[in-house]
Amino acid sequence: MKIAIWTTRTPKVDWIKEWVEKCPYLNKEKIDYITEKVSSDISDMPLSLEETMQWAKNRANNLKKNWIEADFYIGIEWWTYILNNKSYLVGIVYVENKEWEWHFGFSPAIEVPEKIRKMLYEDWKELGPIMEELSWIVDIRSSNWSMGAWSNDMLHRKDEFVLAFQAAISPFFNKYYKL
Repeated sequence: MKIAIWTTRTPKVDWIKEWVEKCPYLNKEKIDYITEKVSSDISDMPLSLEETMQWAKNRANNLKKNWIEADFYIGIEWWTYILNNKSYLVGIVYVENKEWEWHFGFSPAIEVPEKIRKMLYEDWKELGPIMEELSWIVDIRSSNWSMGAWSNDMLHRKDEFVLAFQAAISPFFNKYYKL
């Protein structure tokens, strides 16, 4: 089995490998991982749920356009949304198989602190640089990131994407999606 991943960033690749190893549907006897950094063809800071979903989907499709053959193509992204004057952060996972069937999965959301919401939506800064500025942690995106910081390390970035991955991969193997 081959799994293509849209990034070469070690933490994200390691998370995906861990998810796949725990996934009860996949044959773990022989898995080859293909990692390649590809463009999303969208801004680095998607501004809507639709844009963020397209961002993750484009990454997977661009792997296919680069003639990478795999059984599954995976793209992941974060998104913040505003609801009732509060902002929330959610993880999104996109999984597509070689037959062009695809599904999204979403993680639980956590409220974005007010100061950070203002920096995101009024100052138009990206979340990574904001968190590095406020936490003084260099390359915070390779560690526990915002989810961990805002939950006092009860929720980890990896855990968030595990749930989203489980939600995205299940429809490929669940009989209700075949009805």
